[in-house]
Amino acid sequence: MKGLTERQQEIAQFIEKYFDENGYAPSLRDIGNNFGFSPKAAYDHLRALEKKNIIKTADNLPRGMALLKRTTPESGTVIKVPILGTTAAGAPIHSEPVYDGFLSVPQDLVGCGDSDQLYALRVRGDSMIDDGINDGDMAIIRKTKWAENGEIVAASIGDDENYGITLKHFYHVGDRYELHPANQAYKVIVSTHCEIHGKLLMIIRQYGR
Repeated sequence: MKGLTERQQEIAQFIEKYFDENGYAPSLRDIGNNFGFSPKAAYDHLRALEKKNIIKTADNLPRGMALLKRTTPESGTVIKVPILGTTAAGAPIHSEPVYDGFLSVPQDLVGCGDSDQLYALRVRGDSMIDDGINDGDMAIIRKTKWAENGEIVAASIGDDENYGITLKHFYHVGDRYELHPANQAYKVIVSTHCEIHGKLLMIIRQYGR
């Protein structure tokens, strides 16, 4: 992705501030009034920002805009990672993915400029505690359908596609799959069917919860 021009940086920061202060996106007229140009010129600037993956727009909605990245000269680029519910660090949880807002993560931490390749899950349980993954942590997952033995993955097991996602060490042994916990109080999960939904990229912990 090419860097932003000075004007694009100014517009991106205006959109970010508008979101923070109002909870929704500015209109083309709001942007034009702030910078002294026409709604058509505002539209053209938004298209340029969309091509650089800063925002995502919906033509059929007057304020249909999502801010994908937050940019400031001081802190660099921040990626907005969607939170898609809960993952079990214990027995798998029977639940469907539920969108639950965004998590803002510095791009230099995740090493990925494309937020579409990432999502976040809240950790429930203590089966991965020996790897430093605690109940209540936020797991950042990079989307993939494969993993090497020993890697920590977000995976579902069994033939039921609604069987919940669990966070475990992945092993493919012969014709079976094994999901290993990092806590001796839990047993290895064994199945002939396993779907990988991504690899663990990082853990974010909020202290003083």
